[in-house]
Amino acid sequence: MDEDDILQCRLEKNVWRCPIENCGNLLSRKQTLKNHIASQHDIQAGCPSKRYKLYETDDTVSVPKTTLWRQKDDRQSMHESPPLEGSQKYDFDTAIPIVVDVEDNEEDLASNLVDDELSDLDDYDHGNSSSGEEEEETSEISILPTSRTNDPPLYVIPPSTSLYSSTVTRSEYLLAASALANRHNLSAVAIKDVLRFSQLGLPENNIAHTTIDQLKESCGFDENYLKYHIYCESCSKLFDTDPEQLNCQTPGCQGKKKANQNYFITGNLTVQLKEILEREGVWNSIEISRGTTSTTGSISDLKSGLGYKKLKEPGGFLDQTSNLTLSLFIDGIPLFKSSAVSLWPVYLLINEIPPKERFRKKNMLLWGVWQGTGKPKMNMFLRPLVMDLLNMYTNGVTFHIVSHELEVTEIKTKAMLIIATMDLQARAYVCAMTQHNGLNGCLYCMEPGEVVPSGKAHCRAYPSRDQPPVIRTDEVARASAVVARETSSRTEGFLGESVLWYLPYFSLTTNVVIDYMRGILLGVAKRMLDFWFNSKYSSKPYFIGSKVTDIDKILRNIKPPYMIHRLPRTLSNNYHHWKASELRNWLLFYSLPCLNGHLPQIYNTHFSCLVEGTYLLLTEGISSDDLTRADALLRTFVSNIQRLYGKECMSLNVHNLTHLVPFVNLWGPLWAWSWFPYESFNGEIKRSIHGTGNVCKQIFWSLQAQKRIESSLRSSKFDNSNEVNCFLQDMLDTRSERFSADSEAFQCSIIKSSTSSLALTPEDLNNLKSLVGTNKKEDFINVTKIARNGFQMYCKSLCKMKKQNSYTIKLEKLLKTNDGKDADAVEVESYVMEKKTRKVFAFGKLLISSGSILPGRVPFLQKLEFDGNERVVIPAETLREPMMIVPVKTSLFGAILPNNVERD
Repeated sequence: MDEDDILQCRLEKNVWRCPIENCGNLLSRKQTLKNHIASQHDIQAGCPSKRYKLYETDDTVSVPKTTLWRQKDDRQSMHESPPLEGSQKYDFDTAIPIVVDVEDNEEDLASNLVDDELSDLDDYDHGNSSSGEEEEETSEISILPTSRTNDPPLYVIPPSTSLYSSTVTRSEYLLAASALANRHNLSAVAIKDVLRFSQLGLPENNIAHTTIDQLKESCGFDENYLKYHIYCESCSKLFDTDPEQLNCQTPGCQGKKKANQNYFITGNLTVQLKEILEREGVWNSIEISRGTTSTTGSISDLKSGLGYKKLKEPGGFLDQTSNLTLSLFIDGIPLFKSSAVSLWPVYLLINEIPPKERFRKKNMLLWGVWQGTGKPKMNMFLRPLVMDLLNMYTNGVTFHIVSHELEVTEIKTKAMLIIATMDLQARAYVCAMTQHNGLNGCLYCMEPGEVVPSGKAHCRAYPSRDQPPVIRTDEVARASAVVARETSSRTEGFLGESVLWYLPYFSLTTNVVIDYMRGILLGVAKRMLDFWFNSKYSSKPYFIGSKVTDIDKILRNIKPPYMIHRLPRTLSNNYHHWKASELRNWLLFYSLPCLNGHLPQIYNTHFSCLVEGTYLLLTEGISSDDLTRADALLRTFVSNIQRLYGKECMSLNVHNLTHLVPFVNLWGPLWAWSWFPYESFNGEIKRSIHGTGNVCKQIFWSLQAQKRIESSLRSSKFDNSNEVNCFLQDMLDTRSERFSADSEAFQCSIIKSSTSSLALTPEDLNNLKSLVGTNKKEDFINVTKIARNGFQMYCKSLCKMKKQNSYTIKLEKLLKTNDGKDADAVEVESYVMEKKTRKVFAFGKLLISSGSILPGRVPFLQKLEFDGNERVVIPAETLREPMMIVPVKTSLFGAILPNNVERD
């Protein structure tokens, strides 16, 4: 096949189709196509051999000396045995070729070769020894040869093309190598060594030889994927994309373009979006999610907020059902402890993907990463993002969906940014505003704040006033920003215009939301802990540092359900280091039971306003009454914290509590746009860095490799029994809570069953007979773990239930006890399943609620007590979900998680 035939195989840029009939594979490069045709179809394609390689096709041309030396070095480095020539095999004892008849049966030939090898190994293992002890000492080293002539080769290839073929294709090999490199964060040198090492166990004539660049190209990571944006170090303006232009074009600036200095990297947004949407099942889940709307009018996700619903009105952006919306997250993270270098990643998420899949790493778009000391000039950094988003809004992206019947559907979608989340510091830089401790630091209202004493210094407080501050509108904010730009002076908190204002339908005052993880948890809740347990407040009436030992005892006895991965840590010398997830668990579940009886009642009741208000805004079904109550609770907390703790605690985080409810009404529950998923992404980003070089490129390569591996696993060419598939599954560190059920049962799934004998009393059997009609032991089997409503449910008898309590289960509805009381939970001791009907039953003790922990407050946190010692049996279909149980001395307090989306 000549070069002209190869060129006709090009469909478009980076797309080449194999011309061989019944193949038609799509490949990314011309050279890749040639290698494919040579390896898969045994056809030499393309240009003739180069002048210095004519020896490969012409026997009269001698091999260059340099080539001979290189081949010799390669064989020595890999300890290769002499190649098989013609119809030869090797005698392992003498290493002398033995000629065999080419007409011998191939299977007999292969069998003889294996038998020869095994017999030689037997000779090594069963050498003569004078005593049993001596034999034991030498048995470990007897397999090692005394010389290379006695060392059998690693593999033996019979002279047969059918036996020569590998079960692993070249693309699978490249994918597996990429997965290994990504899983263990290998450096470029380590990847090169792994590829060299893999050659030691392969025949000489293989096509697995590759370079790091080829490895990355196999994951779609070529020169078109990344874009380098070079900026001037003098004026922080982007240089012209023209490579010939070396001088800064800013008037009056003398800056020069320097290679590989002062730049940031962005990924191809179109490629990333297409890769996600074309992954099997993603677009189908988006369409299903569009059709799922709340019939009760409650707010259950971002898509049920008023801001999103407005876009779905006739003529709105989402009136076209194929259009999508995006959420933006930006933050700075320190890179190294020994330097001031930091990273500023910019993430995007597709809001139409169902919540349980939306926040997974494989569905994240990493638009760009800035690396350097200090902070980037945000308008300069985000200007290319605005251009990409404008292009996505105007032109969109076209992708293809392949059905199970192999029908290809072309879909065009457009995308628009509707939400941006960031902490106070990043928000000030992105919005071109004064910092949170400056005049008019609130983005959402005109409250100027005031300077108040704080210890030996001063701070800016945002006190609660009788007359609420004026809410900023988008028009007022834009006017202030324009004046600030024209006069080069701060105007009502603005220092200039933000580049985000150039996005369609985007407003800083309504689309830049408040992050509850940074604001409530790491801000307000952590500050409250400082008030109560920091010795510098020992003279205050709210200080309870002397009681921290008693509170630590309560924390050590708490056994959270499996959904909460972090076990409670004690307060003593620890609360300063608590993670945001630990502070969330403390705020919602641990705090009130721990503080009850220790913190003065007025302070405890005041803090409960924050607890209940936050819980309500985190649920998956927020009603209008919930919004009204949450707003009243949070405003009560803000208005009274000044009186109880002083003006110095009235920070911007506290002030922002009064603005939370309007954003929940617009854009859904707090978890729909919190920073929790991205803190996890930041951690994975830092783990993917293995050097101080081009860190940004390492991050993009790691993310792209994992996405490509995930996509390949879902493709039809892999099956569950495929060896490569199993390897790729092991290399993917997903840490998801997905579980596989052993079998299906009536209205639940069996995750784990047991063959141990049933420990059922005659009374248990009688109860079962009344429910299922039989009381014969042989009709039942033991079950230790089930799944229902998307939750795993354990039993107390399971040995692993030592530090976690996933066996106290909330009931679907109240259950009457023998005393006529209403039980709403059960502590499950064991499960059994009736074999014929496959109905599962739980044995345990019922728990009865005796009211909230505080009268009239926090109704989700109930005080529980056992219904005597009576053991009951209830059907598994009455179980709802595991509960959080907090034991305090002889009392129990229980609550369910506010949503099933957020995880540690």
